[in-house]
Amino acid sequence: MSEETKQKVLGKINEIKSNIESFVSDINVNELKASINTMVKDAQKDLNKLIEKDVESVKKKLQKEKDDFEAKAKKFLDGHKKELSTLQAKFDKLAKAAAKLKAKKTPAAAAKEAPTTKKKVMKKVAKAAAEKKPGFKTTKKKPTAKA
Repeated sequence: MSEETKQKVLGKINEIKSNIESFVSDINVNELKASINTMVKDAQKDLNKLIEKDVESVKKKLQKEKDDFEAKAKKFLDGHKKELSTLQAKFDKLAKAAAKLKAKKTPAAAAKEAPTTKKKVMKKVAKAAAEKKPGFKTTKKKPTAKA
């Protein structure tokens, strides 16, 4: 019986071997490679589509933020330009008034007028600034002894 069993086992092994060989010969390795390559390319295309969609949404978001920032910056600059033009107009008005005062004073009147000291001018400026700006503090200089 042992010889008979050996023959049966060898017969089954040979049958399995032939089945495997026929199965491998039926499958073409090149077709399998091509199939895998097409699957990889399709997956890559799908991934690229998703990435492009995300990139476009990020671009739109950044463009919107850029436009908002530019609008705010323009508004800020326009406000400051308006403020500067107002200040320039005030300055021009004061400059004209000062020029008129200089023109009206005659040399004799200017000579009669006592020259103002630097200390008096500083006090007048500080007083005027204090009247215009309530939070402005003036500092007093201590008089220096002259030898």
